[in-house]
Amino acid sequence: MFKTLDNFDTIYSADSVEWCPIDDFKDLFVCGTYQLAPEDEQSNEKSQKRDGKIYLFRIETMGKLKLLQTIDVPAVLDMKWSHVRIQNNIYLGVVNSIGYIQIYKLQIDETTGDAMIKLHIEKKLSQKSGDEILALSLDWSTGKCQNDNINDAKITVSDSEGKITIFNFDSHNDLSVLSSLEEHEFQAWITAFNYWNTNIIYSGGDDCKFKWYDLRVDTKLIGSNRIHEAGVTSLHSNSNEEFILASGSYDEKLRIWDTRNFRRPISENNLSGGVWRLKWDPFYHKYLLGACMYGGFKLIDCNSIDDPKIIGEYNEHKSIAYGCDWSSLDNDTIGSKLSEENCQNIVIATCSFYDHKLDLSTFILNK
Repeated sequence: MFKTLDNFDTIYSADSVEWCPIDDFKDLFVCGTYQLAPEDEQSNEKSQKRDGKIYLFRIETMGKLKLLQTIDVPAVLDMKWSHVRIQNNIYLGVVNSIGYIQIYKLQIDETTGDAMIKLHIEKKLSQKSGDEILALSLDWSTGKCQNDNINDAKITVSDSEGKITIFNFDSHNDLSVLSSLEEHEFQAWITAFNYWNTNIIYSGGDDCKFKWYDLRVDTKLIGSNRIHEAGVTSLHSNSNEEFILASGSYDEKLRIWDTRNFRRPISENNLSGGVWRLKWDPFYHKYLLGACMYGGFKLIDCNSIDDPKIIGEYNEHKSIAYGCDWSSLDNDTIGSKLSEENCQNIVIATCSFYDHKLDLSTFILNK
């Protein structure tokens, strides 16, 4: 079902990959890495030095990768592009091992004419001296914007102390804290917006708790459950179906939720691996791509929301499956790059940890 187009050795362990969703730049994606400094491998966890790199790629003719840029950074834990332009600019959010959220701006290199990203603004999650926390995940509030260019957006960030911090990225290009929620007893592995109502935010932690909040309410927290049997690691709102949310966990189960009733999920499926990342497809919004740690990468058909089915597996990686994303390139553009007429292919990128491997692959997805 899957055909590998190209691969790349990321040198450091690869854990995050994200395609640019903005028109004219959908052939670009980034990959982030995470590596313990050798001298710190046996050190106390809170004092360990972690290095990383951000790679910017373009998919070229015949599906080959062109490396456009490499940036040395603190270890990357998660990255997300804003779904739309903000003040006519394209931004990438990155969270890292020294507790910062960073916003990069996509621009054109005047020397080469190629795309590049440049650090635009950054902010530390904790201002207390001596605090060493890891920023673990982020999400933009822009998943269902009616306009393709907006003035400001919210960003939610989770961290290793169990805290959720919500920022506003405004027309003055500033990151200001809207709210800070100390909600999880251990690492808050994941946080996400309800794209249909961005006052609603979700989080999941190593304490097995799945929580939801309303920024309009003084107490913020409006609900919590412990249905997941291990740490909650992935959450993704469906931008086409108002009340549908997917969650993943170390308990190896995909759960689909109706956000009007969190007492029990609509469905549960065992994916045979800790579900680190889940991504709804950008075309039909009926399929999920899952990074399932030791279980490889899974493609799940959710057309029957109460009975999802695994319809494909990508097992070309030899280590922990951490990062995955769908390209939103249309069939005609992919066909021109692959020199195929009447192309029905979809392109994805996947990355894995200890074998520090990034793969570009393609498959046909029937609606």
